[in-house]
Amino acid sequence: MIFLVLSMILLILFGVRIAYALGISASLYIVFYTDISVLAVGQLITLGSDSIIMVALPFFLLAGELMNAGGITARLVRFAMALIGNVSGGLSFVVIFTNMIMAAVSGAAIASGAAVGSVMIPAMLKSGYNKGYAGAVNAAAATIGPVIPPSIGFIIFASVSNASIGKLFVAGTLPGILLGILLMILSFILSRIRKYPKGPKRNSKELFQSFKSAFWSLMMPVIIIGGIMSGIVTATEAGVLAVIYGLFISLFIYKSIRLQDLPLILHRTAKQTARIMLIIASAYAFGWIISREVDPELFITGFLSFSDQKWLFLLVVILIILLLGTVMEGGSIMIILTPLLLPILLKFNIDIVHFGVIFQLAIMVGLLTPPIGILLFVISGSGNISVNDILKEIWPFYIVLLLVLFLCAYIPEIPLFLVNILENRLK
Repeated sequence: MIFLVLSMILLILFGVRIAYALGISASLYIVFYTDISVLAVGQLITLGSDSIIMVALPFFLLAGELMNAGGITARLVRFAMALIGNVSGGLSFVVIFTNMIMAAVSGAAIASGAAVGSVMIPAMLKSGYNKGYAGAVNAAAATIGPVIPPSIGFIIFASVSNASIGKLFVAGTLPGILLGILLMILSFILSRIRKYPKGPKRNSKELFQSFKSAFWSLMMPVIIIGGIMSGIVTATEAGVLAVIYGLFISLFIYKSIRLQDLPLILHRTAKQTARIMLIIASAYAFGWIISREVDPELFITGFLSFSDQKWLFLLVVILIILLLGTVMEGGSIMIILTPLLLPILLKFNIDIVHFGVIFQLAIMVGLLTPPIGILLFVISGSGNISVNDILKEIWPFYIVLLLVLFLCAYIPEIPLFLVNILENRLK
């Protein structure tokens, strides 16, 4: 097992992409340490991508691409600025609010971060905000993307845990809103201390005009979340509905894309899907070897001999995820760890949906943590800000993320409140 993990880490350190590092290390382990044919790796990779749950993935990715190409970001930013008005650090609020709405469209932190950051960072710098702070607030706000439904991370978690995607989506709603509210409170405090400029004064005419312009964009989250919560559609069907809706308003209402633009949009979606699926499939092969070589009962007994306290188990798992998040991609961590942890979750009677939210929130911290910290690099590129400048300003936002993470971990009623209310409607 040491060889398997070390070879994967070394490959990543040498610049090998995570999907290939997982597949190569799995192949090497099978060749040198088992009597299984190396062809089994190909079969495992095929099995890893053969999941009915993963059908939802390309639909939500395509819906996000359509809405981004359809000019959603500019409309949402305009509406947010008119709604928030002359609050200290108003542009910080705009960033966070816009990311909360974008989260319910794209389901991915990177897409939200790049779209909002490219618009808002230049505006913040022009208004006199510190460039490191502008990068930090955009990066932190983008972590809301995979928490508020629809969430690509929850789809991946559901594929390896057999948890309900609908329940995971609903469970992420309150934590995502809580994260957004606390980020706004922090931004308000920092803006008052640093005397950052206020936003433009509220204007009822501009508010109405911006709402009218953004109305069709704002309806996308209503359709996705409302459809799932009401039980009218499953998560996968909601993805299909989102694609149809996004295509309709982009072509016929906003008229911001043309039919000849669709091949490029489909091509980008296919590339994103293939990249994510290759990581998932390779991680499945890697995780299968770990499951084969590690006796679950031995694993459970080993942990229980250390402690039989649920709170300590959650703390240890969170720390492991945070540590792995500094060097690995989130989906890979989910696929590798979840099969090992499921038996212990049952032993401690931890709800799988509750744990899925904890897992996703912990992975969000990894998106902001070097050396992987992909959101840092996305925001750095979007706003032409050095990663070092962002890191100098981002530590207060780490505190907020960790606070929400531990609140949701130790107060399960936060993520499970809506799930318990709507349980009979969720598919």
